[in-house]
Amino acid sequence: MNNKKLFLIDTYTILYQGYYAYIKNPLFTSQGINTSPIIHFTYFLINTLNEEKPSYMAAFFDTSRKTFRKKEYPKYKAHRKKTPRDISIAMPYVVNILKSFRISSFYAKDGYEADDLIGTIAKKAEKKGYMIYIITLDKDFSQLVTKNIQIYRPPFKGNPKKILGIEEIKKKFGVIEPKQVIDLWSMMGDSSDNIPGLPGIGEKYARKFIQKYGSLEKFLNSTHDLSGKIKKNIEKNKKLGLLSKRLVTIVTNVPFFYFQEEKFSVKKPNWNSIKKIFCELEFQRLLKKTYQYKKKEWENNPFHS
Repeated sequence: MNNKKLFLIDTYTILYQGYYAYIKNPLFTSQGINTSPIIHFTYFLINTLNEEKPSYMAAFFDTSRKTFRKKEYPKYKAHRKKTPRDISIAMPYVVNILKSFRISSFYAKDGYEADDLIGTIAKKAEKKGYMIYIITLDKDFSQLVTKNIQIYRPPFKGNPKKILGIEEIKKKFGVIEPKQVIDLWSMMGDSSDNIPGLPGIGEKYARKFIQKYGSLEKFLNSTHDLSGKIKKNIEKNKKLGLLSKRLVTIVTNVPFFYFQEEKFSVKKPNWNSIKKIFCELEFQRLLKKTYQYKKKEWENNPFHS
């Protein structure tokens, strides 16, 4: 069993899950702060530390800066709504909670998204013999799945956690290997990110062509096998397909971004800082749960400093 477990948190997906889970009945402090996304994230964090006992963990955030995807294709994610105000307000608290638990946080670098940072660290850590779990609700990370990189979906509303490995991704998307989901979305497009794809190619045809040709490029070089309107559409829009592939591909070699074990190691939390934040946010139940975690995990534990 591999004890070198690295957990990488796609922070925004967890915050959004909490925000919408309580959308009809949000939780407010006496000062009027909507703590729904914060308390959801904090419960998730403590539960993960309790149940999974990771030796290494880090959280990742997007920024508002333009990425290379947006520069190359201005319509990329153009239909996305502005970040809800309550999530924006929650962010500083979440960052402080992570700092108090002494979990490192990383912000997207100029030109890149948090996905690219996670992808880069996952691949670098994999080469060093780590088992990597990407904590996310975002399907885009499916392309990174290997024997040693898996998707971790936390428990939610009574449903148990889900670990998505190679076989789960192959079955879910109908591909031969996980990295082919890049080619799948390049062909069929992706409405959630406003990826155009190839005109006239839906999921059924995209899966068929992936299984036959293996990649977008091989398919685009085999249009002589096609006929009629679909052949005309594909030959006319080859550049659009290749653009789509660049947009959906997670970068795994972000420049000057490295996996340094000491920055990712799970250390003993700052209990006084945690108590101060929880009191400010009026998290009485969480204070009790955190004390239980403190007593259970950190007393006489030789694996944490």
